[in-house]
Amino acid sequence: MNFRLVAFILILLTSFCEAFSQNHGFPFGESRISELNLNRYELDSAAEAIVLKEFGEVYFDNGDGKMVIQNHQKIKILTEQGLDQANFSILLRKSEGRKEEIVSIEGMTHYLQNGGLKNSTLDKEAIFFQENPNYTLVKFTLPNATIGSIVEVKYSISSPFIFNLYPWEFQSSIPKLQSELWALIPGNYSYNASIKGFLKLSKNDSELVKDCFSYGSAKADCSLLKFGMINIPAFKEEEFMTAKSNFLSAINFELEQIRYFDGRVDKITKEWKDVAQELEAHEDFGIQIKKAKNLFDGQIPIEIKNTPDPLERAKKIYDWIKFQYTWNDYLGKYSDSGSKKSFEQKKGNVGDINLALLGALQSADLSASPVILSTRANGLPNSLYPVLSDFNYVVVQFNNGENSYLLDATDHYMPFGLLPEICLNGKGRLIAKKEAREVEIGVKGKQKSITTLNLKINEEGSLMGTLQINSFDYDALDKRKTILSYSTIPDYVKSMTGKWKAKEIKNYEATNLQDLEKSVVEKMEIFFETHDATNVQRIYFNPFLLGRWKINPFKSDERIYPVDFGVAQEETVLVTLDYPSNYRLDELPKNVALAMPNKGGRFLFNCNNLGNKLTLSYSLSLTRAVYTAEEYHSLKELFARIVQLKQTDLVFIKN
Repeated sequence: MNFRLVAFILILLTSFCEAFSQNHGFPFGESRISELNLNRYELDSAAEAIVLKEFGEVYFDNGDGKMVIQNHQKIKILTEQGLDQANFSILLRKSEGRKEEIVSIEGMTHYLQNGGLKNSTLDKEAIFFQENPNYTLVKFTLPNATIGSIVEVKYSISSPFIFNLYPWEFQSSIPKLQSELWALIPGNYSYNASIKGFLKLSKNDSELVKDCFSYGSAKADCSLLKFGMINIPAFKEEEFMTAKSNFLSAINFELEQIRYFDGRVDKITKEWKDVAQELEAHEDFGIQIKKAKNLFDGQIPIEIKNTPDPLERAKKIYDWIKFQYTWNDYLGKYSDSGSKKSFEQKKGNVGDINLALLGALQSADLSASPVILSTRANGLPNSLYPVLSDFNYVVVQFNNGENSYLLDATDHYMPFGLLPEICLNGKGRLIAKKEAREVEIGVKGKQKSITTLNLKINEEGSLMGTLQINSFDYDALDKRKTILSYSTIPDYVKSMTGKWKAKEIKNYEATNLQDLEKSVVEKMEIFFETHDATNVQRIYFNPFLLGRWKINPFKSDERIYPVDFGVAQEETVLVTLDYPSNYRLDELPKNVALAMPNKGGRFLFNCNNLGNKLTLSYSLSLTRAVYTAEEYHSLKELFARIVQLKQTDLVFIKN
């Protein structure tokens, strides 16, 4: 942004009518006996507290042209857990020598005492400022808050960051009766507005405010935008969700362009081709890729660079790079230390390592490009226009003919072509010259395991046999990390003995721990002692002691958000059980066959008893990583049946 543009903006905004901040919302310091007598919220009996009223407004100060944000809330405390709502924390942003400041804070607690209404006012001395490099936290607690009281706060922030109007979150961790935002926008400005979440606006109005500001002799109008929601449910995080920012009902604004009175137009929001050119020239992105390419021209072993097959060459470079670096656990799309320093130190952030991988592939005459993405916890990037700050990770796309592979070299145990699960978040942007096209963060692997258990019950009621577990793709990745996290294999076996409630595990062996493109295979002899007595009349055995999903992860009656497993799921358990001829199986479990709608998956269970041999097979297949809210009830029922079955013991009765 050039200085002339900034100066124009400040002059332009000084003419905004300060009267906009008057006579809106609701008066501070007033409460009714009926509000204080409210002891539960009918629409959410589990609510710890409830926002009775919330009003916010955004306008521009008449004196210095900064944006002013006001927030006014009244919160009813319903339970002991709700007392935390009396603790407030206000975030003030900092960037490039500029910062947001608190203009005013008012706080009050309303409560009943001896049948009468009492108030306690926030003491200014009880407001604390916690400084950080990128922000300041303003913290305070309203006095005398008790169950049944109402806490009220009203504050104003002055912000120089006018290119991003302050986001407004309609939804929070507690329900709200009403929430409203008014924003006064000058006609010279064009903002991109994006509404996130699944809730509908109850108010979405706009009106024209004549002659809202002037510049010299020229005058222009403003748009007064009014957004509101009523009866807003609390946002509750559930299992298998990505970042809550993807689903929280909120509205965001970003300045797209400025129209000058002389007819000129300055475009603020960039196009993706502009972003691609910016990244290519960025000292910590495109420049580091070129430096890495030059660096690895003389570093990659010649036998690797001379591998004739491009795919095999790429795999060897990928493995070589992985073991040149240790990830320092920091994310980032930019190189932090630089290609040379990070290579010398053998350590770096995501940007250091993956941009080095990219340079190494290019130095070996392979087709590869960077792909920036947003991790699952970071939220989905804006799909309407480029917001580079939405992206916090970079991986590499290697192209081999018509096939492409996404690569990440930060994890020594990550196979070629798989990405860490934190990266499995929709779409990314492939950065090339003058373009940044959207690419699917495709998932080539599954969470897949096959367990085979062959057991025999002896006359004394003990069980013994062999166990084999084959782990594939992401299950194999997890298995390698788990096994190799122990000091020794016997230490791992000891932990599994306790987890599986076995008496003893013998002759354990694991293969392919270092061959990352193969499944991890575990084989062992396993012994269970189900009874102390020798002449037992009944033997109980649960054949599902080794599988997953011991509890149903889906507990809510309704869900308005997708279910996102990250990857497809596949689990198979095969059991054979020989038992003595003087025992009989009390009851044979019923076979089960369930299917998800739209070929989304299935659950199959079969059990047969022939002679003195029981054979049992269990298979769960979820073919997609993401399921819609409309499929939630089918998914919940599927897992309810799985959990019910897994809690069933087989009972053998002595004749």
